[in-house]
Amino acid sequence: MYRAMVGRALRVGLVVALVVWACSACGGGGGQEEAKASPLPETYQDLHPGEYRSEEFKPSLTFRLGREWANDPPEVSEELGLTWRWKGTTNLYFFNFQKVFEPTKSGYEEEVDAPEDMVSWFQHHPYLHASKPKPVTVGGVEGKQFDVVPEVPDDYSGICSREPGALECVDISELTSGTGLVAFAEGFKERIIVLEDVKGETVTIDFGAPPGKKFDEFTSESQKLVDSVKWRSS
Repeated sequence: MYRAMVGRALRVGLVVALVVWACSACGGGGGQEEAKASPLPETYQDLHPGEYRSEEFKPSLTFRLGREWANDPPEVSEELGLTWRWKGTTNLYFFNFQKVFEPTKSGYEEEVDAPEDMVSWFQHHPYLHASKPKPVTVGGVEGKQFDVVPEVPDDYSGICSREPGALECVDISELTSGTGLVAFAEGFKERIIVLEDVKGETVTIDFGAPPGKKFDEFTSESQKLVDSVKWRSS
């Protein structure tokens, strides 16, 4: 996933240039564990291995990073991004979508409120080939995991494909914070985890890479981060 600074940040799904114990009710960590977690810096930086916490993203969380991770600012209430740069570059994002782009028969798209059932939205998207969902648990919260591969039709008129230098891609959401456009690039494989009730919010986690060996390697490292997630009480 890369970002092209062209008046707005463009997150194009993965272009290569792309538990520990929690409280049984909410998956949150204890006060001592949250206290030792570091906030993410506000500017792009390489990050030391260790425990980190969100500051702006809602719902709040902590997670553990290994080597070769960097943050992908800005962190906002709808998005928290991280980049892994070992043997290539991949990204992992936590999203709390407020809006999505709904494809239309005309080939254009319409921005609508994010649906309550994000799993079904991804599964029935006409330009995304989605695998069968399987149950997962992240930080004590149950959800669904599946993979998607975009296929862009000839008559599709997405915003991301009109950006200078962009590959063919499928628009997913334009963040209401104004910080970026979320899009998936054609031919790249994305792993999606949807958690529909994290303290009353729907969280979508996205990571991936090109199909094949790199996908397995990148997703294996990203999964370690996901497995370390704890949802905070505030």
